[in-house]
Amino acid sequence: MKRKLRMKPLTTSAAAPMTRAVMALCGLLALSACGSLVPATDPIRPPVREDFRVQTPAVSAAASGPSASVPASASDAVVANEWRGFFADERIDHVVAIALGQSRSLRASAATVERVRAQYRIAESDRLPQLSAGASATRQRMATSDPATTYAVNLGLAAYEIDLFNRLGSLEGAALSRFLAEEENQRSARLSLVAEVTNAWLTLAAERQRLMLAEQLRDSQRRTLDLTERQYQLGASSGLERARARAAFESARGDAARSAGAVEQARLRLELLAGQPLADELLPLGQDTRVATALPEIPGGLPADVLLQRPDLRAAEQRLRAAAFDVGAARVARFPRLTLTASAGTRSGDLEGLFKSGSGVWSLMPSIDLPIFDGGARRARVEVSEATRKEALANYELALQSAFRETADALAVRDRLAERLDAQQAQVAAAEQTLRLAEQSYRLGSISQLELLDAQRQLATARQQLVTLRQTEQANRVELMRVLGGRWGA
Repeated sequence: MKRKLRMKPLTTSAAAPMTRAVMALCGLLALSACGSLVPATDPIRPPVREDFRVQTPAVSAAASGPSASVPASASDAVVANEWRGFFADERIDHVVAIALGQSRSLRASAATVERVRAQYRIAESDRLPQLSAGASATRQRMATSDPATTYAVNLGLAAYEIDLFNRLGSLEGAALSRFLAEEENQRSARLSLVAEVTNAWLTLAAERQRLMLAEQLRDSQRRTLDLTERQYQLGASSGLERARARAAFESARGDAARSAGAVEQARLRLELLAGQPLADELLPLGQDTRVATALPEIPGGLPADVLLQRPDLRAAEQRLRAAAFDVGAARVARFPRLTLTASAGTRSGDLEGLFKSGSGVWSLMPSIDLPIFDGGARRARVEVSEATRKEALANYELALQSAFRETADALAVRDRLAERLDAQQAQVAAAEQTLRLAEQSYRLGSISQLELLDAQRQLATARQQLVTLRQTEQANRVELMRVLGGRWGA
């Protein structure tokens, strides 16, 4: 049950009372936004370690020396460049730009941002007076008099709320925070799409390299089979060796066909992400892609505070702020609300006298709404908003922990990638030398055909592993770009 107190409308033609009414209106407007019950949103410390890497005895001595130390202002050296300038290969830039322009999900995200922006503008407009102008002509006839016409022009203020406890300000703040959260969500979706398209491009490059290696192995096995066939016809090779060579060739031929299918699938997936067929000049060839991306080295003591620039965390922070504003609005709803309806204008019995002296009229009608009994609904709404704020805080901390884990995992993988690549390249070099010696020895009859086939398989396996490891290194760079929010240390 509510009790509303209303003042009787006043009408006069004197200038002095109208002046006092305007002054009273100004005084009431000055009371707007004189208080706030929004809970404080203190800066949140990440519930994680201060940096990502853990110094262990396995780390080299140079990593623990003075050169590996990071200045206190390391978090200030973060460059806000998102993915631009990240790729050393211009073809990836073109494909990513096409995907961003054709993505249906990004279009939906942009429409969501526009919708939430419009909702914020509505909440913002609620804090401003809504004025309306009107003109009327009334003709009436009394039983004992002739018909009379009355003309009126007025400017009115309808049910304007004096925001005594910042209820409207809280609603505006919540709408603004939700709008900013949607903007961050759109940026997060854009960054995820960039990473997904880049990984698809790198996968296609790796599949084409695997196809090239598979075709090289197939051709090598064909030459070995031809040599074995000639030896078998001359009686220098047994039927078992001939069968082994045939089996090795057919296996290599099947692997090459499977690699060709994988290349087609990788291309179709990339074009699906791009939203349209791609020209051949935008696609990777079978050459090395070690310089496809260009990510600066991450400092050894990268502070965890850099995570706060991630768009998903910034969106979670804005949702937390919106929940705090909702708490303030729910608390204020339990207090009185003061609204004001007013109008000022002129009234006359003829058009010529409408704007003459003495025709002015005005009215002022303040109204106060005092909540007395509502069955506990307002208190329950406060409890709901407070619980929602606790939920938003827990989700924010959970997002922080997830972001820390993703970044720490990506850095942990990267810490050993250089050593793994160096070892794998050395293994490929050794396998190539082994195959050359095996081929010479086989021609001289020093080793069996089985040893030659084994040397060929070892080299093919080492090269395939090197391609996979290089793809992993490139994908790790892309993952670091994503988990660091598109920004990385300069």
